[in-house]
Amino acid sequence: MTPSHQHYAIEDTTHSSQKQWLPHLLNGSYKLQGLEDKRGVLFSNSVLETYIQEEEKHDNFELTSGINRSLRTLSTGEQKKALLAYLLQQNPDFIVLNNPYETLDKASVSELKQQLIALSKDMPIVFIFNRQEDLLPVITHAITFEKDKLKAVVPIADYTLKKRAFVFDKDIPPAITTYTNIPEVLVELKNIQVNYDDRCILKDINWTIKKKEFWHLIGPNGSGKTTILSMIYGNNTKGYGQELYLFGKKKGSGESVWDIKQKIGYISPAMLELFNRNHTVEHMILSGFFDSVGLYQTPSTLQIQTAAQWIDVLNLNKDKNSAFLKRSPAEQRLVLIARAMIKHPPLLILDEPLINVNDEGRALISALINKIAKESETSILFVSHRDEANIHPDFTFELHPSPDGSVGIQKQ
Repeated sequence: MTPSHQHYAIEDTTHSSQKQWLPHLLNGSYKLQGLEDKRGVLFSNSVLETYIQEEEKHDNFELTSGINRSLRTLSTGEQKKALLAYLLQQNPDFIVLNNPYETLDKASVSELKQQLIALSKDMPIVFIFNRQEDLLPVITHAITFEKDKLKAVVPIADYTLKKRAFVFDKDIPPAITTYTNIPEVLVELKNIQVNYDDRCILKDINWTIKKKEFWHLIGPNGSGKTTILSMIYGNNTKGYGQELYLFGKKKGSGESVWDIKQKIGYISPAMLELFNRNHTVEHMILSGFFDSVGLYQTPSTLQIQTAAQWIDVLNLNKDKNSAFLKRSPAEQRLVLIARAMIKHPPLLILDEPLINVNDEGRALISALINKIAKESETSILFVSHRDEANIHPDFTFELHPSPDGSVGIQKQ
């Protein structure tokens, strides 16, 4: 059966800047069947964030006027539902979806996918994608751009993604920082319970992370992953007075948050918001020795040598003096991982390191994470809301929500 509309896919690559072609696409400027001289709307995380800011700054509750709640209080899935409903109320001729599943858990992805497939019967869809697995089955053509010019339109069956196998062929540099009195058990949670107001977040969580283990913490949005991380790494007061042990000491028994953080390497997508100056790749990696946002101290010769070795591992020698913020999203994550690992901390926490990167970037970052797990003594806690085929952990700790709070199930 021939589809009533043509639906388009656009691979989100670093070589094609959306700022150059996206406004023209939304205005119907390109000669594309079903889109030419038509008016489109954009469904994206950045558009959603704009509405959240509007609510907070101007009390403008356009997206949530019917439910008497602010966007910020909704789950990620609920926020995206509200945005999609609002955009469709504008009666657009077509919709552009910019990586619509990013930040959603598996159940929310499945639900949104079915909604979009149903929507495809009513209007053309343009799907900007990072992950090939996200593509809707209704897509008929792939589009490529060169700057603001439409370069090619090909049937989706004839479009091939550029795939490369990534091999980091240099060994990880040895540790030059010494940690003393690190016990075999790094993190231990015993019957941990967390409630916020009347809402139960975690119920009877029992989990032990030992030296040189590679863990994947997985669970849907709102299941308590962030709460667990903040109890381990941050100063979440819910950890006090409970059977939570970090590096052999019960939380709240005299150690400072800083004492704990010195033993943990940590990265998350939100960290990128901290780096708004023109730091170079080399300075970013070196700053890991000082736990600073940028380099403000003079590193030793040995520290400079070690950073150079990490840059060599990442194959970024020719880019070491380039601005960190001008590197691709995948390269930025590699640099942040090297920054977090340069001291070989006992524990490395990687919070959603694969969000907002394309398939090529995911393969690249995953290869580095697997290499660190294999070649170092550092324990890794990899956190995501989706299964990741390229990650090879030793164990998985999965959070399952229930009315009484999420329970944890350990898998090997």
